[in-house]
Amino acid sequence: MVDDLTPARLPLAEAARAAASGNAAGVKTPALKALSVKEISAPELSRAVTLLLDAGHGEAALRALRKHCEGKAPLAAGFARLGALYFEADKRGPAVRALSRAMRMHADDRQSAFLLADLHLKAGDVAAAEAVWHAVFAARPGDADIRLRAATQFAHFGATDPARAFVALATPLHDDPVELAFMRAAITGDSPPELPDPGYIARFFDRTAAHFDASLAGVQYRGPEVLSATLESLAIPPGAGLTVLDAGCGSGLSAAILAPISARLDGLDISPGILEEAAKTGAYASLFTLDLARDAAPEPGLYDLVVAMDVIIYTGNATPALATMAQALKPGGRLVVTCEDAPDRPDGWRLTPSGRYCHGQDYIRAALTEAGFNPPDHVAAETLRNEFRRPVPGFVISATRK
Repeated sequence: MVDDLTPARLPLAEAARAAASGNAAGVKTPALKALSVKEISAPELSRAVTLLLDAGHGEAALRALRKHCEGKAPLAAGFARLGALYFEADKRGPAVRALSRAMRMHADDRQSAFLLADLHLKAGDVAAAEAVWHAVFAARPGDADIRLRAATQFAHFGATDPARAFVALATPLHDDPVELAFMRAAITGDSPPELPDPGYIARFFDRTAAHFDASLAGVQYRGPEVLSATLESLAIPPGAGLTVLDAGCGSGLSAAILAPISARLDGLDISPGILEEAAKTGAYASLFTLDLARDAAPEPGLYDLVVAMDVIIYTGNATPALATMAQALKPGGRLVVTCEDAPDRPDGWRLTPSGRYCHGQDYIRAALTEAGFNPPDHVAAETLRNEFRRPVPGFVISATRK
């Protein structure tokens, strides 16, 4: 590609080699040299900034981006990255100016639009936030997903009327009526289903399988960290030799935590596409395609431990999925699950604008009893991930099968 052939290519390669060898100090000079190249391409600029940030040179990256944006031929990507850094530093004015410039140069910049609309919504300027997204809509006239993303953002801020209006704009463009109906219920709060359509969930994860890990990294997903701390609290050490089922294993992010305690580790997920990613880890003896809320356990009574990280968040009525996991366990076997917390509904559940469900702790305790578990012997509050740049409160809960 022509973008790869600018004079920034050689110093950028040097910076990448330094990063790969663990030489954080050696990244700085060549990465800054790359950013000083007038002909630098957008991908090269983004790579140079990322290398600097990963090596701990955030201030240097900020200074270099400012200089680039003050030059004669700045890139939209430069203003976008500069605005994002100001956003992260909570510098609203400079962030708004940089992101607005990025949007004027490239109206299809969805990430800048998201950040800029976020800043306007936090300031209470709903009209300005609407204008940001309408510019993106004009650049993407047939894109239903971007209209639903905008609607979800507004719903998170309680801007119900614009959220509904964006859903209405998406409706004639969307080619999946089942997915659209579910997201409309999530965004508007109208008649949320207690179980999502299984085909929609499978298609969603099939669609995102190739970049699933990157997406979770982007929201600072803490599943493996929470799981590791929970196993330590439950005194389940490496070498425990357990038969373990990773329920809703996704791409296998928990495998590195579970393999050391397992004599056999199996995984299951609703998405065949994402199981292909899990298979690449080489950690699982068997992988099953299964809907926990609707199907029977693949190996009844086999497992000492079933782990379900961020699985219950895809169902309102938690009892069917919990009952399937109880069926998979030996008597006395242990379940560990995480849930998004719904402190406003301790005895129930709620579908959030993101399309995920949150549950009250009292509700989950009752559902565990109904599904055949003893009273929980471990409950801990946890932050599960970030959503719309804010921590998502949740809890991890563990119980043994009767």
